[in-house]
Amino acid sequence: MAKILKDTLKEIQILLGRPHKKIAGKLKAYLGLLNTTDNGVKVPEALKKGDRIQSIRHNKITWVDVRNPKRKEISWLAEKFPFHPLHLEDCVAKGQYPKIEQSVEDRYLFLLFRLPGFHLPEGSITISQICFFLGSDYLVTIHEDDSDTISDMFKDCKENKQQREAFINNSSAHLFYAILETLTDDLSPILQNILKEVDETEDIVFDDKVSGVYKVGQLRRKIIGLRRVIGPLRILLEDIEDRINKFAKKNLTVYFVDITHRVDKAWETLEEARETVDIYKDADFIASTEKTNRILAVLTLIFTLSIPATVIGSFYGMNILLPGGLETGPFTFIGKYTTFIFIIIAAILPAFFMWLLFRKKGWF
Repeated sequence: MAKILKDTLKEIQILLGRPHKKIAGKLKAYLGLLNTTDNGVKVPEALKKGDRIQSIRHNKITWVDVRNPKRKEISWLAEKFPFHPLHLEDCVAKGQYPKIEQSVEDRYLFLLFRLPGFHLPEGSITISQICFFLGSDYLVTIHEDDSDTISDMFKDCKENKQQREAFINNSSAHLFYAILETLTDDLSPILQNILKEVDETEDIVFDDKVSGVYKVGQLRRKIIGLRRVIGPLRILLEDIEDRINKFAKKNLTVYFVDITHRVDKAWETLEEARETVDIYKDADFIASTEKTNRILAVLTLIFTLSIPATVIGSFYGMNILLPGGLETGPFTFIGKYTTFIFIIIAAILPAFFMWLLFRKKGWF
């Protein structure tokens, strides 16, 4: 008890050094640390905090769902639950790295996930930050969107008794599993969309009339973004398998192993798609380079074959006496256009022999 009180006073001292924070709720939470029960915190089913905080209670298990929280909602959670201020701070801070942490005396488990979401109408992929506080008889979910998967699950739980029994069952750990299982199910349409775009990219890359640079770049960006999310998720799932059973009434290891296999499969699919897109990128670069080389070859050939005519024309453009010129008098032995015909033949013959030489060497 003395150690807990000492740590609590240190945290209070840190908060007092940050006057811009609302510390009233925090102080109540710290005082609550000294008088909490082993079974967690009782949360009333009816909350007067508006639509941002809602709760469901079933079989002595409470699910508190917090949507797009502000400081007011975070302070309320600090009053009702023995959550560490740093964990609550992570819930409102953006761009946090995924983590799993266990509180002192194993009173709750804090999990922070970054999971992808797929919007079918636009075909876009968004990354959402979702936080979980898992206790022995409660689960607190904190997320940003009001129309995401967790919100739909909470609505189904609230309106349908059978769904409530299926999701919550008899432990908060089972509820957490049900939510995580549904969230990882959303990976399937995302991966299908990625594979579809990979097939479309193949058609574009090997079409000479269409440039595939933009398409390949956008697809690589999506794959890299998903790998940044799924990679840490795989690591977290390995730790969850060992810690989750402390909050469950039965062994849930096999269930989380199934989720782990699903995420591993998604990772393998992304790795395969990444390698394929890298091949397409190289193929598009080679095809673009080859096309550019062909164009340059034609232009170079035209310029080279025009050199004799340019040289002869430049000579006759000089202010000097030349055979067939105006000063010396034009050739007329085959008509009045004799000089013109002579100049044209003199320009064509070298170009023709140059063409034969290039053709023999295989330069085109």
